[in-house]
Amino acid sequence: MSQAPEKGIWTLEEWLEAEMEPRYEYEQGRLVPMASPTRRHNHIIGMLYSSLYQYTSQNQVGSVSLEVDVALPTGVGFIPDLSFVRQERVEQLFTSSGKIQGVPDLVVEVLSPSTRTRDTVHKMRAYHKAGVPWYWVVDSESLTVHEYQHMPEGYLLRTLAEAGEAFEPKALEGFSVNLQALVGE
Repeated sequence: MSQAPEKGIWTLEEWLEAEMEPRYEYEQGRLVPMASPTRRHNHIIGMLYSSLYQYTSQNQVGSVSLEVDVALPTGVGFIPDLSFVRQERVEQLFTSSGKIQGVPDLVVEVLSPSTRTRDTVHKMRAYHKAGVPWYWVVDSESLTVHEYQHMPEGYLLRTLAEAGEAFEPKALEGFSVNLQALVGE
């Protein structure tokens, strides 16, 4: 891992090939530093990843990734908290270094106070523009989960689970998780 070199303009390919600390996302030729996640944020991501990994492995439906670089065809590069690619598309989308080049089937972002607007407005618009079929937004404070489905005019809220309720998404038939119980609250 290296520090981001002093470089003015980057290409999406350069960003995808680089391994830098701290982490950066990529937009319009520039690197956008990412905030360090909180302990709670990491705990939620870890527990949700574990549940999704178990589900995807048992059902052999695809691959779930934790904080992997995703280079979207619109020229934007994000590092979503979780990404899922259906089994039939794994070979097509994953690079030899394990990053995703193309549109994942599902992206999950866990909101923190410092990322709330970026995740619910900016990234949501960018994921929609790129054609990401499913977008889950997990609120780390309230433990609610919103599942959005891509429609031509924008994302449509398909599933909402409040704290303590089972989240049963349309994107992954048969998957169910109670986020509040999962994180032990």
